[in-house]
Formats: sequence, structure tokens, C-alpha cells
Amino acid sequence: MPKSQNPWSSDAELVEKILGGSREHFDLLYEAYFPRVYRFALKRLSDSAEAEDVAQEVFITVFNVLDSYQGTAPLIVWIFGITRNTVNRRFRRKKPGITSLDAPEAREVASLQSPVDRSVDARRILKLCEAAIEHDLTPLQRRIFHLKHLRRQSIRTIARALGKSEDAVKANLYRMRRALADSAPGLDSLLAS
Repeated sequence: MPKSQNPWSSDAELVEKILGGSREHFDLLYEAYFPRVYRFALKRLSDSAEAEDVAQEVFITVFNVLDSYQGTAPLIVWIFGITRNTVNRRFRRKKPGITSLDAPEAREVASLQSPVDRSVDARRILKLCEAAIEHDLTPLQRRIFHLKHLRRQSIRTIARALGKSEDAVKANLYRMRRALADSAPGLDSLLAS
């Protein structure tokens, strides 16, 4: 993207402002590059919900590692490196196979861990998640969380249902994931998967 199309004068200045705590400058970065990251992910994944998740994960990563940006390449190139890595991780995830319930392998236990242990872990994670959602999210963010992660609705559908812009929903998703990451370490990785 030519510099004249950016609402900031230089990548170095923008990064410096963001690292200095300017939410306004991070919002500029997000608004300028989110559509491009989303389109790239959508083209590779062919799934709008997955592409939205990847784009959100990319900007969480950008926020967390922005201090490692050295300025040897344009900021968008650096962000697309993160995007490619995030998309590639999605491809490497093992896809669950579909097995007929009548097949002999359907009767075998697939894990050495007992179902009771997994159930206890799941309950522990659920309690942690419920506490973080209840205490750290606004009512609007809780509603967005429910629609996005429990009802698996797209950002466009959520925006229409709540009478908000898609950018407002995306910004709330970003803030929600940051709040949950701060209050419940490890929970953000569950939301990104």
C-alpha cells in the first residue's frame, strides 16, 4: 500500500505511538489492514467464519509482539507474515475424520485418557471461562461472545442482530479477547481455535 493511502506518516511513527499506549493509533492500524488480512485468509481458507477468526488472531498477535517489529520491511509485509503463519497453522490442524457408527473402529476408545479426566478438565475450563466472561466483559461483549462463539454466527450477522456496524463488532471481539487473555491465561487460545 503506498504511504499516501495510509492515515499515518510512517510505519515507524505509528508503531511508536501504539507502543506508547495510543489506542487511537492501533485502531487506525486495525481499520486500515483488517480488510486485507481478512480477504487473504478468506481466499486461503474459503470459510468466512474461519477467516474472521484468523484476522482477529492476527491482530491479537500483532498487538502482543509489535515491539519486535524492526522496520526492515513495511509494516503490512510484517503483518502478512504473521497472517501467513496463522493461516498455515489452521491448515496443519488435524481434521477430525468421519466414521460410521457401524464401523468396527467406532467401537474403539481413541484416547488413553479416561473420559472422566477429560470431563473434569472441561468443567474446570468452563468455570474459568464463565467467571472471566461474567466479571471482565460488558453486557454487549457477553452478547457478542454468545453469538460468535456459542451460536457460531458471522460478524455480519451479529452486527445486523445488534444494530451495530461490523467494525464495532470486530472491535468488541478484539477487546473481549484481550480482556479474557488478561484475566484467564490460555483462554484466548481456546477462543481462537
